[in-house]
Amino acid sequence: MKKNIYVLLALVGAIAWTGCMREELAPEDPREQLTAAADSVWAVTLQAVKKDAPDTKGLAIEGEEATTTTLKSIWKAGEEVKVFLESTCIGTLTATPDAEDAHKATLSGTVTTTALVAGTSTITLLTPRETWDYTGQVGTLLEAPNSIEKMYHYTAATGVKVTAVDTEHNTITTENASFANQQSIYRFSFRYKKSEESKTPITAKSLTITSANGHLVQSQAVDGYSLAEGPIAVTLSAASADPFFVALRNGDETNAEALTFTVIDADGVTFRGSKTIPAEYKRSGSFVSAKNASLDQRLQLAQSTTGVDTVL
Repeated sequence: MKKNIYVLLALVGAIAWTGCMREELAPEDPREQLTAAADSVWAVTLQAVKKDAPDTKGLAIEGEEATTTTLKSIWKAGEEVKVFLESTCIGTLTATPDAEDAHKATLSGTVTTTALVAGTSTITLLTPRETWDYTGQVGTLLEAPNSIEKMYHYTAATGVKVTAVDTEHNTITTENASFANQQSIYRFSFRYKKSEESKTPITAKSLTITSANGHLVQSQAVDGYSLAEGPIAVTLSAASADPFFVALRNGDETNAEALTFTVIDADGVTFRGSKTIPAEYKRSGSFVSAKNASLDQRLQLAQSTTGVDTVL
């Protein structure tokens, strides 16, 4: 018979971790280790705290999207947090922000697990969804179903150790956990540069980004395996010359590199150009504005004077 077990995990602070961290402790006396019963359903309630910084979870802006210089870190009602034991998703928690301070929230829900061992087991908390994937972006930052906020703004608290399993009081205790941003957010708009004196705004419909070092992440597993790298393509819902947003996770955060942009406008004309991104702007958690980036190549087919009289 399944047990309902109430769990309180304190998430104190919001220290940004830039990668997976798994800390292994020397095993205790095996006779003293306590293990959660197999196939148990656990009711989970935990307290979470975020600080104002783009390198922690949450998306909100000050002012207008096109001009803001700040992304605020807050929890939003109904925001989902996936719970993983190793590489397996074992449940979902839902955020209820503090009424007086949205940097704080209560996360609650249920998880199902076959085994938790005090001092050995670790869990990972991931938002906003179970699948870690950057493909299919539409250039929208907030609110829309396929926006970065809803689909691509991943944050994780990794290596959160289960420190005690109290079967007498039906509780589990973990060490403190912190959420860290797993990608950067870029704001783009583009101009076609014929010369220094002639720069024309491009009404973009789609954008493909490639990296010189070849480590833009398309998708990956929570445990870091099953990593796919390659170009990131963005298709806007409507062609526009206004700034739009892209979430990029770069596996190389230590070297400056050129990103190459291939933009197709509303008329199907292709523009291309590159921009060097300094290493300090590539780290996960950065908010990088590249408005009016200049593209100096305009690709077009040469007109033919030969008539076509054959239908295939």
